[in-house]
Amino acid sequence: MSRAHGISPGLRLCLSLFAAPGCISYGSHLSATPTPPGQTEYSVNADALLLDRGFGPQVLPNPEVAIRRGFTRGLDLGLRLNALGAEASSRLALLTLESYRLTAVPLLGGGFVPATNPDTELVTTTAGLVALSGLSVASRTEVVLGLRGQTRLGLNAVAVGEDFSEATWSFVPGGSLGVRFPVSARLFLFPEVVVVVPYDLEGGGFEVPIVQGGIAFQWDSHGASKSVQPPP
Repeated sequence: MSRAHGISPGLRLCLSLFAAPGCISYGSHLSATPTPPGQTEYSVNADALLLDRGFGPQVLPNPEVAIRRGFTRGLDLGLRLNALGAEASSRLALLTLESYRLTAVPLLGGGFVPATNPDTELVTTTAGLVALSGLSVASRTEVVLGLRGQTRLGLNAVAVGEDFSEATWSFVPGGSLGVRFPVSARLFLFPEVVVVVPYDLEGGGFEVPIVQGGIAFQWDSHGASKSVQPPP
């Protein structure tokens, strides 16, 4: 996250609360089991971010909605939206055992952050890959461990309008832990916590860790259950 200068602390806080939904979101609330072919999965996520934008730790709301469509037993595509940002991803099954699944999630996302001075990031984009390990611990219940690595590009007003060299590049590694479990025939809950530690590729050095956590309410178009099952 960029550091705002030349404005009062109170105004900085107000701007950060408004701009937070436009930041890159690091949660996914994705199990390691792709959506079955022909089905559509919906998700409403109530998340929050713990971060430091340069004037102390803050907890900021980050509500999201997502939709995914299954195309084969090992492939789905999805789109996740928050107030001023979006992320597109696919879920590719790599390994399926009786109670374990390994899945790759390539992703591309971005967000708009309202800028009030040339130093404030106006647009943030990211591309990367998440590896999800899913373990079936009960009927229709999956514990999911994720490892991620992504590149983040931040563009302030100067980089957008005048000099692209003012853009900032970061590598963002991190991990996640979540559990997807049923509460009815069609409704699932998915609590998840994600921790990432951005690394400044230009200046060197790690930035303050970012924590995102919350719970997702998920359901699908046909009410069929998703569990870790080997292909026929």
